[in-house]
Amino acid sequence: MKRILAMAGLNLTQILRDRSELVALVGLPLLLTAVFGAAFGAGDTGRAMSVPVADLDGSVYSERVVAAIDEAKGSDALLVSEFSARKLVADGQAPVAVIVPKGFGQRIEDDERTRIFVLRDSGSANAQVIVQIVDGAATRIAANAEASRVAAEALGGTVPFADLFAYADDLWSPDPPVGVESRVVAATTARANELQAPPNTQYSLGFTVFFVMMIALGSAGGILEERELGTLRRLLAAPLRRADILAGKTLGVALVASFEAALLVGFGAFVFGVPWGSNPAAVALLLGSLVAAATGIGIMISAIVRTRDQMSALTPIVSTALAMLGGCYWPLEVTTPFMQRLALLTPTGWAMIGLKDVVARGMGVEAVLVPSAVLLGIAAVTLGIGTTRLRLE
Repeated sequence: MKRILAMAGLNLTQILRDRSELVALVGLPLLLTAVFGAAFGAGDTGRAMSVPVADLDGSVYSERVVAAIDEAKGSDALLVSEFSARKLVADGQAPVAVIVPKGFGQRIEDDERTRIFVLRDSGSANAQVIVQIVDGAATRIAANAEASRVAAEALGGTVPFADLFAYADDLWSPDPPVGVESRVVAATTARANELQAPPNTQYSLGFTVFFVMMIALGSAGGILEERELGTLRRLLAAPLRRADILAGKTLGVALVASFEAALLVGFGAFVFGVPWGSNPAAVALLLGSLVAAATGIGIMISAIVRTRDQMSALTPIVSTALAMLGGCYWPLEVTTPFMQRLALLTPTGWAMIGLKDVVARGMGVEAVLVPSAVLLGIAAVTLGIGTTRLRLE
């Protein structure tokens, strides 16, 4: 075992000493993950949408409407005139605008029917959200007004209606225990109605899977290079069993791929806040299985091709094709049902399914059992083919 570990360590040391290998192993993966993660972020720009609001009433009641828009996550009220509010929506410069008519507060106090007007673009989802916010504010105002009327009758009109309204409104704070939180979901054929991963999580997961596969394939080509340089022949002349040499080389490939996985997991977690550590056991099981599968595929290909040049030509083609089919570059949920079924034929597809379930959807170890079993099955088959056909000479 010591000999196997020594050979694996030697393989890792040789790679880390090579500057060009270091660029491929560390520089390029971090650069691409940083660029795509920063470009697309978490799907939330962090900027609140400005909602033009024409408060023509200027009362404590209309202020409640303005406050509701300001307090809602993702929206800020922008006080404008009624003309500006209408023009902004008509010109397409704002998807929605809110108009609180003059006399709004007086009609509430007089227990008369009144309205808040929302002008909106029918095709805007953001506008629909603002409609819901205003509708919630209207419900709250109506409840406050009803409570204030009851209190005013009980007190014999000794307390101003507006004061009673303000008191009733304060009772809403802190927020009521029941609330509504909307989440973006997408219906898919393979995994219905599940949460989509934010863009930077998608790219952190995708590039981790892609580069683990590519680095494993590239490292497996080192066996061919040693054979061409003659160093493998000298190694065979040493007092080592062929099985030890083969195991050491295979373990070396797996160590390099594991290093790559750990590097990209840490980068995604610390730079973009991707919740890689939400379930460490599940993540470790799945990534370990992915490393095994990638190592097996790399050994198998190195056993099939004849030269290092052939291996170098195939590595980007195979790893890129597997990444594209497996959903490393884009979410599988946006692809056709045929492409989603095709992804199940790839190790990258199973790795992405399992990682999304754990990292993006917060599921437990049970979510990665099937993906891990499939990946380990791929590892067993490819390693079996590779180790029996690889020529050590």
